[in-house]
Amino acid sequence: MSESTKELKAELDKTVAHLQALREEARVKVHLAGLEAKDRWNKLEPELDKVQDAAKEATEAAKHAATKGLNSIKEFLSSIKDTVHKDKK
Repeated sequence: MSESTKELKAELDKTVAHLQALREEARVKVHLAGLEAKDRWNKLEPELDKVQDAAKEATEAAKHAATKGLNSIKEFLSSIKDTVHKDKK
């Protein structure tokens, strides 16, 4: 495996680990959130499975997919946070 492939693989592994941690956080928050958030989560989660599968191959396309998935889940968590705070008021 070339050095650039090793670096790409290491970066992908780090991104996927972050994605998995945020995914667990999202599951907990969805459990506490309303039906709208649960519906959005049910649409997002299969995409995250695809990202993790793609990340098993150390390619630029996998890196792009992992980054896109990471950004999607961050946006989702941010929107859940806003929803949860509104409900508490």
